Amino acid sequence: MGARERRAAKFDFALENRHEVRIEEVFRLGALRDGIQLLTTGVRLPIFGQVIPRLEIEILGPEFVKRITVRINQNSPFMFDGKVLTASINDEIEQVRCRQCVDPERSPTGMYNFGMMRVNGARSFVFDYHVYCCYSCDFCFKENEWEVLAVQGGGGSTNYKANFQECLNYADKHGHTFDDKYDVVWLVTGSIKDEKTELDRHATISRHLREAGYTKGIYVSQVVPPSVRNNRNNRDRRIEYLSILKDAGVSRFNTGIEIVDPGLRKKYIRSFKGEYRFEEYMTILADAVHVFGRLGVGSCLLAGIEAADNTINGLEALAKIGAVPAPTVFTPFVVKQMDVPFCYDLEELIDAHVRFNDIIARYELPVFSGVFSLA
Repeated sequence: MGARERRAAKFDFALENRHEVRIEEVFRLGALRDGIQLLTTGVRLPIFGQVIPRLEIEILGPEFVKRITVRINQNSPFMFDGKVLTASINDEIEQVRCRQCVDPERSPTGMYNFGMMRVNGARSFVFDYHVYCCYSCDFCFKENEWEVLAVQGGGGSTNYKANFQECLNYADKHGHTFDDKYDVVWLVTGSIKDEKTELDRHATISRHLREAGYTKGIYVSQVVPPSVRNNRNNRDRRIEYLSILKDAGVSRFNTGIEIVDPGLRKKYIRSFKGEYRFEEYMTILADAVHVFGRLGVGSCLLAGIEAADNTINGLEALAKIGAVPAPTVFTPFVVKQMDVPFCYDLEELIDAHVRFNDIIARYELPVFSGVFSLA
């Protein structure tokens, strides 16, 4: 047994459902949950402020290619030498092919980060004019990404008006090329407290993209503002709000539920958003489906923050009303996130992955395949 195998054997773990998914998926989910050990000094290792060092890697196998972002954790059972991931599972040394992904234009350090205007995977683009989400929930790492960009000397400032104008100028200058390049354009990943300004910005940039000739998907991602919250008096306002977006050219409305359990919502989610109940979200999103149509609405749930049954039941509830569920594996990348425990083991994470893929098949849903995806 070589040195690598001996080291892996020290971290051996039991996995009863090892053969329920292919080995590449075991490694992908395990690395998202536990991070990876480095067995080489030949990997570029970025370290900034409160940011936990992380890498973007691609796991490869026969008819299998998935990219993920993982933190560096020298206590992880998954070990990376630059070419393969190695782990000892059920007293057997297992390996999958793996490589680090470095995109000099998007992420010169090889670390997934936000940029105000960025290509976001295959045929997807993001305008992130709200560079900091005003709610700063305990599980979110968005604000620390801007620490990284500041150190690197790249994009985004605290002047939101100027940031938006920069994005709008980019859309006006390059929007005529988007149809050939991108199937989806995302509008922001954080929210501001000025509801009218937020709505106006989304609608304005969407209209400009449509006027430039872009015909494909424009997805808004935002916190549901208080006036759109469900009660018996404001459904008309909610329909009006959503219709303004649709009439401006937005094709999908997304808002993250993240957590189903009401106690954990109040514990980890900041401001009024933590008071929203899962049932309220279902009413809000059902109205959004009424406006945007089936699969014209989406929401994220976080796998690992609460009981897996909560997450799976929430994902199926979304599927039933015609919304697109997009679960991600909770993966801490900044110091504050380390205070949020991952509440189940890899065995249960694999089980949640299998159960969610059953939902995808049963409801004929598109697969969300991001760098933190449960699917």
